[in-house]
Amino acid sequence: KISNKVLLAGGLATVVGFSGCKKYEDGPYFSLLTKKQRLTGDWEVKKLMSEGDNVIGNGVDVEMEFDKDGAFEISTQVTYTGYYGQIYSYSNTVKGEWEFSNNKEEIELDFDDGSYQEIEITRLTNKELEGELSQQNMNKIFPNTAARIASSAPGETNRFEAEKK
Repeated sequence: KISNKVLLAGGLATVVGFSGCKKYEDGPYFSLLTKKQRLTGDWEVKKLMSEGDNVIGNGVDVEMEFDKDGAFEISTQVTYTGYYGQIYSYSNTVKGEWEFSNNKEEIELDFDDGSYQEIEITRLTNKELEGELSQQNMNKIFPNTAARIASSAPGETNRFEAEKK
């Protein structure tokens, strides 16, 4: 027969073990899915923050796709009204290969044009992806948003939040 002390010790060891599973700043603490399984799929960016301003839903739409084979595609659509009421719209799509880097705390994006950028992951669940990136990386990863966002100071980070579609 198992004593209460053994059950308590086993439960405590399990709790302590799970508390060490947190990889990203904003969680999750534990997941049965691998990081690759959580990342792959189609994402809709819900927030794109720079200096406290969110441009998503304000004429800017961004979608990201990460395939399990390592391919990625990021599409940006920007629509705004000019001074005299004319509507302007433009879109851009960037493609390339992705892989985890820095002990799977970052996503390295190798663009088809030969350049690369990194996203620091702060949260990665099966339904939520959050990250930080520099202004330079922001302009490359989310093209056409620079005109809609006040430029951050050098070294300043920008945050984004995405939900799986």
